[in-house]
Amino acid sequence: MGKLKGQTLSDSLDSLNSFHEIHDFECSEFDVGIKVISKLNNKIVLDKHVPVRVIFDKDRQYINIIWQDAGVKNYRSKQLFERYNPNFNEMILDENSDSLEINSTDSDKILIINY
Repeated sequence: MGKLKGQTLSDSLDSLNSFHEIHDFECSEFDVGIKVISKLNNKIVLDKHVPVRVIFDKDRQYINIIWQDAGVKNYRSKQLFERYNPNFNEMILDENSDSLEINSTDSDKILIINY
């Protein structure tokens, strides 16, 4: 996993920060709808409400997705991760569709988190 650089890194950090500000939950868990889309065929492979926690401060920036609490077993074997960091995963906030898109280079999936 390579660290993002330049505008992509800046946009990813800004997107997670904006998502955090929209929810303003101060590191507590909240439920969101998450669609998992295959990069191979662009089809939805999972559509579920999942608890998440956003950490965004000067030392740490990431979104924690608690798949097991939503009943998603073996999420790692499905190339889903518990923690997505904007320093390494491209994140795009789409205010028109009220969603945060996460694209990990370590996975064949894209996450669309609706808020």
